[in-house]
Amino acid sequence: MEHPVKDVRGVIRTLCQGSPQEQEDALNRYFTPSASFVHPFCRVPHFDKIYIPGFGFMNSRQLIQYIYKWYKILSPKIDIEVESAVFDQRLSLLYINIAQTFSLWFMPFHKSPVRLVTVLHLIEENDFKNNHNNSSNLRRSLPTNKINNSLSKQETDDNELDYTDSQKGPSYASVAAGDATLEKTEEGIPMVHPPNPSNPVAVENAPIADTCAQTSDEAERLVDGVNGGNSSKRYLITEQEDFYQVNDFLKFLFSSPGAWVWYAIQVWNSILCVVGVILFEPLIRALGIRREGGGKPKWT
Repeated sequence: MEHPVKDVRGVIRTLCQGSPQEQEDALNRYFTPSASFVHPFCRVPHFDKIYIPGFGFMNSRQLIQYIYKWYKILSPKIDIEVESAVFDQRLSLLYINIAQTFSLWFMPFHKSPVRLVTVLHLIEENDFKNNHNNSSNLRRSLPTNKINNSLSKQETDDNELDYTDSQKGPSYASVAAGDATLEKTEEGIPMVHPPNPSNPVAVENAPIADTCAQTSDEAERLVDGVNGGNSSKRYLITEQEDFYQVNDFLKFLFSSPGAWVWYAIQVWNSILCVVGVILFEPLIRALGIRREGGGKPKWT
């Protein structure tokens, strides 16, 4: 997903309402091979390439595919609506508020309107590939690692030489004064080297970049270059967690009557909280027990 909040609506509809082939394609495109799945009724842990008799080598994503297929078999017609989605970019978590109506095909009058919050754990595709490559590199033999270390050291030395050479050339101050010509890259882009911070004259005379002069296309092209040709990140799903209220997931088993029974239990428990305070608060006051700042009980 390049835009998680926008793209997740289509992903969820495909997984819940699409054909078996569409479900498989969506899982292969948006989920990592070792993705996990957590639901009140089932759980798939992270695993990759485990041999299962009768199936061969499997990963957790393939097992999630069977869950979605069985979900579609139980309820061929599912009404689902993504009401809101919020992406926490710092933690790479996508929170989705969903309303759906689940109906069992073998129970004609069974309809369970439920609400849930789905939390998707995301990872950038580039980070996932790097982690996968690093894991593969760890399995290599020691001589191969030594060769790679030697190559890495040679690349580091070459980079240091390139960096030293890149510092040669006209400064900001000399360019601003008209005493030097601008170097250009192979693509014809002017290169200006930063002023030396220890030279106050160069810093003072350094020209200020006119950001307003750059068009949006130029800015986008610069960003594309920095990001390796793609200005947007692509995210993959590493874990899906579905959270239901107890009365909502009871609707899957007992339809509305089960939800109403749990609703009554919840109200009764709330009444018990009031009764407990009425009965025990005088005793607590009589004993003089108090707490300060969440610490241990103190006697007064």
